[in-house]
Formats: sequence, C-alpha cells, structure tokens
Amino acid sequence: MCGNPNTRLLSRLIIDFLLLLAVYCVALVVLPQQLATAQRGFHCSDASLRYPYHQPRLTKAHLTLAVVALPAAFILVVEMLRAALLPSSAELKQRFVFVGARIPSFISECYKVIGVYLFGLGLSLLVIRVSKSSTGRLRPHFFDVCQPSWGAAEEAMESCASQPISNATRYIEHFSCTEFAASLELLAQVRHSFPSGFVTTTSYAMVFLIYYMQARLFAPWLRVLRATLQLACATMALLVCVERLSTYQNHLSDVAAGLAVGFLLASFMAIFVSHLFRQVRVKRRQWPRNEQIYGYAGYYNRATYGY
Repeated sequence: MCGNPNTRLLSRLIIDFLLLLAVYCVALVVLPQQLATAQRGFHCSDASLRYPYHQPRLTKAHLTLAVVALPAAFILVVEMLRAALLPSSAELKQRFVFVGARIPSFISECYKVIGVYLFGLGLSLLVIRVSKSSTGRLRPHFFDVCQPSWGAAEEAMESCASQPISNATRYIEHFSCTEFAASLELLAQVRHSFPSGFVTTTSYAMVFLIYYMQARLFAPWLRVLRATLQLACATMALLVCVERLSTYQNHLSDVAAGLAVGFLLASFMAIFVSHLFRQVRVKRRQWPRNEQIYGYAGYYNRATYGY
C-alpha cells in the first residue's frame, strides 16, 4: 500500500494541508487567546511616546491583497506562461499521474511554490505574535490613546500632567488608561509595537517574490522586465515602512526589526526549503505511449524548483 504512487501523493497532500492549517491556527487563534501581553511601563519624560494618533492609511484588507492575493496570482501566471512558452520542456507538462489523471507540471509547481510561501508566511505570523506579546512595547502614540493614570483611589489618581519636572523620570509600571473614547482593540494594540507586523509580512512577501523572479525569469530577454518587477517589489516594501513611520504606528527600530525578520524568513524559505536555485540532474526514460509516465530519459541540468 505504501509503494502505491497514488497513496504516497495523497498522504503528502494531507500532511501538507494539516501542517499549514496547524501553523495558521496557532498564529491566528491559539496564541492571541492564550498568550498574555507583557505589561511594560513608561517614563513621563519619554518623548518617543508622545506622538499624536493618526488613522493608518493601510488596513488589513490592503495587507491581505499584498501578501496573499498578489504573490499567489503572480506565481500562477508565471507558471502558466512558462508551461505555454517552453515547448522544449514538453516532457515536464505531464510530470505526475494521480488516479489515472495526468497532472500538468505548472499545477504541481504552483502547489510547491505557493505552499512553501504560505508556510513561511504562517511562520512570520508566529514570530510577530510571540514577539509582540513577549515585549509589550508601547506605540509612539501611547500617551494620546491611553492617557495613563495611576494611584490607589480615584480621588488620588496621578497622571503625567500632574507630575513635577523633577519626578518626570520616574518609571510607572502599574497604570490604567483613562481615555474612554478609544476602543478596546486600539487600547490592546497600543502595547503591540515591536516588531511591525505590516512591515514583517510585506517584506517577507516582496523578498520572496524577488527571489522567485530571479529564479524563474532567467531568460536573457526578460532581464529588464525582471529588474523592473523586483524594483517595484522593493519599493512596495519601503512604502509600507514609510507609512508605518509617518502615521506614528511604530518606532524606527520596530520597522527595522520587521524588515530583518521578513528578509531572513523569505531567504530561508526560498533558498533552503523551496530550493529555487538548486539544479538537479533528472533522469528520463522512454516509455510506450500507452503507459503512464513515472520516470524520465536522458539528463539535463535545468533547475526543477522542487522541495
């Protein structure tokens, strides 16, 4: 039963799906409910927390389009064009057979590349959630959103406005927010500044696409197009960084950390997991036309871009 190619392929599909589902469930459901945020204090003299609150220009819908829809659509289009415009690789057009049905090569390649990409994106969400909760860093607009006060009783409550200049460097660890106009979600997010989630996920997506373009768009006549698209991806990542800084959503170090995490994760997934740049000598064998093809004849040195 284990030697059956159909069984092996189906088992691989099930394992990949369960692993991907587990990563996203932990990152989006389990950790937000079970992982408590560190209660970090502040100094009244801390000027980095006194910026005004501005409504961010980028929303979660924009982020979903940039890190999920755009990369998936781009990879699908490139693989379809590659299968249609490379007649010399006709032997790759029916690379797998499952339950008697021949699976085109571009479908298997899309599955592998997009699957690795989504798995890395789930890992980046895990890193973001754990880092934000464990550090509890306050956002630049903390004072404007929270307006903290502290004290044993309501009539004895203190605030930064009532503190003398000589006591402005006092570290306040236990406090409560008195801005009733702020929503509960906004008050919770005010402690989740490090690292920038928008920057981390966007930089991961754009760097992965840059690696993918370098590996797939290898034809000499595609160099200008490839460089243009790679520059556009890098520009998009930088624009997200500028937006998070200009709207005072994150500190500069939060943005830098997000860039570093996204770049490292994308590099690891593209080079060491999906093996985009590894060339493998693949053996082909001649089979009668009426038999299903599971092997190859001859040798060639083209990158297979597999796991």
